[in-house]
Amino acid sequence: MYVCGHELGHAILHTKINCTFLKQHTLFSTNKFENEANLFCSYLLVSDETLKQYSDYSIEQIAAIFCIPTELLIIR
Repeated sequence: MYVCGHELGHAILHTKINCTFLKQHTLFSTNKFENEANLFCSYLLVSDETLKQYSDYSIEQIAAIFCIPTELLIIR
């Protein structure tokens, strides 16, 4: 789910940018695009309502429940 959400973020947010090409053939930093795709994915996979529902849980516990990297919740 994480990979699909991340790639969907690229498809929606970066329609005219080929991050793979930029990484392999230029010195252009793609960190900004990767961070944006991760943020998109974090909102897609875990809603604000869900975070409220699990407010008594740690970030690690929520990540384990939804099988996503903890970093994805940290950026929220």
